[in-house]
Amino acid sequence: MAQAQEDSDPIGSILIQVHEDLHQLKEKLVKFSAEETRSTLDIQNLETAIQRTEMGLKIHIDKYLGVVNQEVLMAPVKKSLESPITSKPKIQLTTKVMQDPENKHHRAAVTASYGISLPHINQRKAQDKVQRLIKGSTISNLTVLPPSHRTDPHFIPIPVLQKDASKGVLSMIERGLIPPTARITFQNPPIKPQALPLHSFDEHRKVPMEASFPLALKPRPVPEEVEEPSHQIEIPKGRAKRSRGPLRRKGMKIRTPSKTRKSPWDYIFSVYNGCVDRTAPDFLAFKSRFKLIWGSIFSFLEQIEKFLKDYAISEAKIKGKSLVSLLPEFELKNKLTRNDVLAVLENPVHIQMLLNLPGQRYKGQDGKTEAATKIQATWKSYKARSFFISYRQKKWASGVIALAWLLHCHRTRLKRIVKESRQRHLENFRIRAQHLAANWSRIRTSRRTIIHIPSLGYSQYVRKHIFDLDVEQNMQLGRLCDIIDANVNVIYICSHPMTDELKLYYRKLLSLQAAVKTGYYGDRTDLQNRFRIITPEAVNVFTKHHMCLATHLMYSPKAIKRIKNLIQGEEAYIVGGILHRDDLAVADMLNVPILGSEPELVHLYSAKSGSKRIFDNANVPMPPGIYDIYTYQQMIEQLSQLVTDNLGIRRWVFKMNTEFGGNGTAFCDIPSHLQCYNWVLKERNRCGHEDWKKKWAQDRQGTVFILYESLKRYKLGMLTIGVDLQGVLMTFARNLFIIHQEISAPDMQGETNFKTTIDDIETILGVTEENKMIFIREKPRKEEEDNLYEPVEIHSETV
Repeated sequence: MAQAQEDSDPIGSILIQVHEDLHQLKEKLVKFSAEETRSTLDIQNLETAIQRTEMGLKIHIDKYLGVVNQEVLMAPVKKSLESPITSKPKIQLTTKVMQDPENKHHRAAVTASYGISLPHINQRKAQDKVQRLIKGSTISNLTVLPPSHRTDPHFIPIPVLQKDASKGVLSMIERGLIPPTARITFQNPPIKPQALPLHSFDEHRKVPMEASFPLALKPRPVPEEVEEPSHQIEIPKGRAKRSRGPLRRKGMKIRTPSKTRKSPWDYIFSVYNGCVDRTAPDFLAFKSRFKLIWGSIFSFLEQIEKFLKDYAISEAKIKGKSLVSLLPEFELKNKLTRNDVLAVLENPVHIQMLLNLPGQRYKGQDGKTEAATKIQATWKSYKARSFFISYRQKKWASGVIALAWLLHCHRTRLKRIVKESRQRHLENFRIRAQHLAANWSRIRTSRRTIIHIPSLGYSQYVRKHIFDLDVEQNMQLGRLCDIIDANVNVIYICSHPMTDELKLYYRKLLSLQAAVKTGYYGDRTDLQNRFRIITPEAVNVFTKHHMCLATHLMYSPKAIKRIKNLIQGEEAYIVGGILHRDDLAVADMLNVPILGSEPELVHLYSAKSGSKRIFDNANVPMPPGIYDIYTYQQMIEQLSQLVTDNLGIRRWVFKMNTEFGGNGTAFCDIPSHLQCYNWVLKERNRCGHEDWKKKWAQDRQGTVFILYESLKRYKLGMLTIGVDLQGVLMTFARNLFIIHQEISAPDMQGETNFKTTIDDIETILGVTEENKMIFIREKPRKEEEDNLYEPVEIHSETV
């Protein structure tokens, strides 16, 4: 206590120390007066003074420590003044009152016990809070199974949380977390239903007593009064349990009942024509056995009877054991299924076979009504299904048409917007080109900036088949040499990112121009601010789209902004490569002209056919060839004509119209692939060079027949042209005979002069054929006569 007070206040510790010193001094004085002084010392006054000082210090110390430590000083309790045992309840009551500041007697108890008058504190009365109406739910949201999970079994069941499980099984069933058909009972219930063994009143229940020693008695035989032998003797369970241990071997008289008792699970009763035989002994015994739950069993049996009547089952047997086991499930669902009925019957296989017969349902009760209902339902379902299929097809078709129409409208609108934008870019390009042409003499001599965009603006198909398109577009770095002119600044658009080391290399290389002229290395100039190499940021974004450099620049807002800042306030123009329509868009963004032609003209005359067309119109000598070929058949015809006209050319080169850089080029060696080449050479030598150049350089063969008529169509003429007279006459006679048959009436064919003319021609042809045969027979004879007079060479020799 003293140590705690010393820690709380140093002044208190000093006063306590003074009090202790005075006390020790008093003890020394008393001891000294008793031992050392022979005469009696009068120290009464000194003791009185010290005692008074000690009492005063003690009182002041207690008061001071009470104020400092905020403690209530307790008066010293003297043992002589202790209250008797009978006042303890009063003291306990006073202590409880003093410990409860809210008690109405607390103020009086403190005043009476300690003499302290507590101050009056006016406490404000707490105002009654006005209760406000809170709208909304006052409970937490619980998990509810969505409707889609209730109908579609393919969804994964929602996991049951602890807060949902705490609400109970019924709450979870209502919210759909547990399916309504789920078994909510234990698989192995703690309490199993079992029939209570009942004992007959006539049976005397005797408690078996253990014998101290075994008695060997002969068992008495079974009386012959038993009329019906029991096939199965059942020992009651309760009796079996009580008969454990050695039995007291006394005379036992076995009595057999008049009727054999069956187990409640062995009741089997028959159903004939859908009606249970209610007079059967098994049924009566079953009814008396389960009379407490007969209401549910009766409903069960009614539904079984109705089911058997509906399907015209003439005879069936019901097992009581199965019926009682299915009774709880029936009470839960209040409806039987076919499997439930078959589980109750004794011969389910035979009943199942009868139920599966076609039309069995319509042989039972209300069969005609059910058949009519089934027919109507089938017809209605067919009509509804047909209507639904037709409706679904129409709905699908309408959706496809609507979607196609929306896409068509959107595509048409985009095409119109793109077309207008490109037309606007083209018009602005033409206006800037006119301004550039008008001020070219001034611009070429003044301070200017050239923006080089070495873009290969070929078609998408061509760019797709170009290997390393970025490298091809970056092969024009020589354009940086335009800074030779002191008035020119160059902005070069690079197709791939360029490192700082490479930029430093080109800067040092270009700064050597003045040093090369003077031959002194110190004369090199710093051209760092004269040229800029900019790479569009879209190059790193569109890496697999085969875009040209102008398209990449168009989709690079940072590069466009930087170029605008570099050319601000200066004359500038663009020098492109193969111009693309995106070059016009870039020029429109930068508001600068393009030094070049329109993209359509560039694509037209930069192709193989376009250059051939230009050279042909300029009368430039060119090797034999053709252009503007668009079909395979056209190529075969034109190539055949070229090979025929130029047999001296042995190799022909084929080039695709839109390819470049050696792509799309092939050749063909004519002697290796044309088998008739040697024969054609012989024919050309036979016909001569002059005749071979003609369109039809070949011998005349056959006969030509021409039919002509006058303008007034009253005369008809025929003309036949041939190599020999015989062929001409035969052709003329055949066509004259055909015309005679077509224009003459059936009764006038023999009276016209056509017949006479045809006969004359046939006579001439006969004479001509005879002369030809005579000539053929006489020709070998004439050759033999000529061989007889063959000249013989005579050699003379002088000796």
